[in-house]
Amino acid sequence: MTKLKFSEGKSDGQALDALAQGLRRLAGSASVDTVQHDTVAVAVALCGAGRGDWVAADTPVASTALAEIVAHVRRTGEAACDGGVACFAVGEAAVVVLEQVPDGVSSALLDILATSASSALANARLRADLRQARDRHDVSAAEWAFEQNVLRTLVDHIPFRVYAKDRGSRFLFGNNRMARLAGVETPTQLIGKTDYAFFPPELAAKYFADEKQVMDSGESLLDYEELVEDQDTGELGWTVTTKVLLRDVDGTVNGIVGIGYDVTQRKQMEARLLERTQALEVANARLEAEKAQQQVLIRKLSDMQGQLLQSEKMASIGLLAAGVAHEINNPLAFISANFGALERDARDILRLVSAFEGVETLLPGDARAPVAFMKQDIGLDDIRQDLDALFSESHEGLQRVKHIVQNLRDFSRAGGTTKELANVEQGLDSTLNVAWNEIKYKADVVKEYAGVPDLLCLPSQVNQVFLNLLINAAHAIEGRGRIVARTGYDEHAVWVEIEDNGSGIAPEHLDRIFEPFFTTKPVGKGTGLGLSIVYGIVQSHRGTIDVKSVVGSGTMFKVTLPRT
Repeated sequence: MTKLKFSEGKSDGQALDALAQGLRRLAGSASVDTVQHDTVAVAVALCGAGRGDWVAADTPVASTALAEIVAHVRRTGEAACDGGVACFAVGEAAVVVLEQVPDGVSSALLDILATSASSALANARLRADLRQARDRHDVSAAEWAFEQNVLRTLVDHIPFRVYAKDRGSRFLFGNNRMARLAGVETPTQLIGKTDYAFFPPELAAKYFADEKQVMDSGESLLDYEELVEDQDTGELGWTVTTKVLLRDVDGTVNGIVGIGYDVTQRKQMEARLLERTQALEVANARLEAEKAQQQVLIRKLSDMQGQLLQSEKMASIGLLAAGVAHEINNPLAFISANFGALERDARDILRLVSAFEGVETLLPGDARAPVAFMKQDIGLDDIRQDLDALFSESHEGLQRVKHIVQNLRDFSRAGGTTKELANVEQGLDSTLNVAWNEIKYKADVVKEYAGVPDLLCLPSQVNQVFLNLLINAAHAIEGRGRIVARTGYDEHAVWVEIEDNGSGIAPEHLDRIFEPFFTTKPVGKGTGLGLSIVYGIVQSHRGTIDVKSVVGSGTMFKVTLPRT
């Protein structure tokens, strides 16, 4: 690889002309691409090369030999020639490669071309950078103007009051709404003035104090509700205001920026909503009270309906019992009378037979034989022995029937709508006899009577109370147990206690056992009206009913009725 040299004795006038024309072309080239194209064209014309190429820093070179030449030129910055290939550097990285170069090429002329091309390339790049910078500046200016216009339009038309003030609380900026609030026509009339020029002194002093506090403390005033007088309309309205620090590029506090929006309508709506809410709460409370009253009335109605149904049922049972007692009593009366006559006649017949036996020995033997046979055949001796027992048992049976009839009549007490004096112990006895079929297989009944005085009451209803309590006691016993019927009295009241040793009542149910239709019995086993009716009857007698119960140990109901 050798440097390019002039051939001795060869005229270079033509080459100099070509170089001069080429330098003028390069000087007039405007763009980087034109400089690159013109540099290659001038080099080809100057050297009389067959072809030329611009090889940038990132352009690959196919030939290894050519790559070595290019690398050498880039490294040394000197023009080189080897095997008909000439190469020189333009700028820092670009290389012009000439092929099919004849002998006698002047390296000095190529160096001049390389230097001029490098200068032209640098100038083209500078012009390109300037054009880009100018274009960017033009775009930025247009964008800035557009943004300013958008921002101003937004600030002037948003439904907020926007303003900025310096450290002396003098207006630096304000939008249309702020101007209207201050009572001026345009925002420019705000500039350089304080709130004292537009608002009453007391309001202006408050605004000034708020802004001074923000600037002195460095803490923003956020979403602060305050009353503001509209200088355009003279009306006071609620405004939510936010005031924050205004700083320059180095962070120095220059003043404040404020924004506020009117919430008077919202406040008025909130006040109306509060009034309506309070009215609704009052109405709701009234409805709840009426609902509670209706529930009480419904409960009383249900209770009264249940009592009425039960009373009608008990009245029907009472009438049935009274009718049965009456129907039984009629045949019982003549059966008792006939049985008395039968007993008397039977005893007379036996006396007559005894009288015949006294004279039986006086009869002839053939006459005594048939009589003796008949006495033996009918078992006269057995008849004499059994007859007294038969009469005694029959008398006891008749008395028991009379007692049952009397209990039926006492229990039913038909027509019992007027209070009358009655003995509750007798009522207990008659009720126990009526309910005996429900009790006898479940419990032994223990009576602990205190000999209470008669009580003014409705006997049929009081017996109904006893019946429900006794049957409930029997139902509460699993297997076989005990029921105690206990009475007592003092100068003011008479009480009856029905106590069992059954399963007891759960504590959570004790407060509800007297509610209509509440029952702990399985479906189909109870209506939940029994104790409700008991409670109603006791209340109608101005009495009280109390209950004590222990789960697994039993329950005791105490009914207390006043004596007067």
